[in-house]
Amino acid sequence: MKKILALAATLLLINSHQVLAGSVRTVYSQDVDSNFLELKIWKGYGLTINLMSTGETIKQVWIGDPSRITFTSNGGLCPKQSDDSECVGGKATVIFLRQIDPIKFPVTSSSNGSTQITLLTNEKQYQFKIVPASGNPAYTSLVIKSDSDRPLPISPELSPLPLTVEKPQSVPSDFSQPSPQPVAVLRPNPGTTLNGAIQRNDANALAFGLAEAGRKGQVKPGSTTWNKVQDAIKLLRRGKTRDEAISLSQVDKPTFNQLLEWGRL
Repeated sequence: MKKILALAATLLLINSHQVLAGSVRTVYSQDVDSNFLELKIWKGYGLTINLMSTGETIKQVWIGDPSRITFTSNGGLCPKQSDDSECVGGKATVIFLRQIDPIKFPVTSSSNGSTQITLLTNEKQYQFKIVPASGNPAYTSLVIKSDSDRPLPISPELSPLPLTVEKPQSVPSDFSQPSPQPVAVLRPNPGTTLNGAIQRNDANALAFGLAEAGRKGQVKPGSTTWNKVQDAIKLLRRGKTRDEAISLSQVDKPTFNQLLEWGRL
């Protein structure tokens, strides 16, 4: 029994290491431009930097202190002294970094072995701080994606948003009402497409979606986006179609659809 438990624990440990070894860290191109990102390279695992999603090719790679870190690529790089127009290489889209036993080079190195790596592509330059690490890796692959692939937030304006609830109109106390009479009420069957019922459902969904956006801190009350969505809700309640509400309120269509989706969850 003890041997079975020990074997199960070993398999679980191997499994967890495999999961860790396959972990991916994703950043967008602009994140690299605006921040000097730090990357760790775990001993025995290494790190890939993947530019396939951007459509760029890697022309050259420079490591400030190559005494502890080395790299290989999945394609040819350009000769260091050549111009881009003369370069027949530069077909690499992924590089693999790994730790090596320290080599005595006449270069200055930091106390923890950290250094800088520069990737020159056919479009731009990327720079990272790389640090040798040991133990279980938090990630073994860095995927750089194009900024056009970044999910757009509903709005950059941040603030909690209260949900507005329409109150029913009050009836004056001196208003004389006739005695209630039986009234035939027409209710749509499930799946019917009576215009008024569907537009009212859209209006309520949009209102709930706007409340959810406020809870997530993505739309600020009183902002342009907030006012446009409120206008769209009123238009829907007046029987306008989605396209008419979007056109008349001038709310951004992706924003409208995202709020509508959140309101239906």
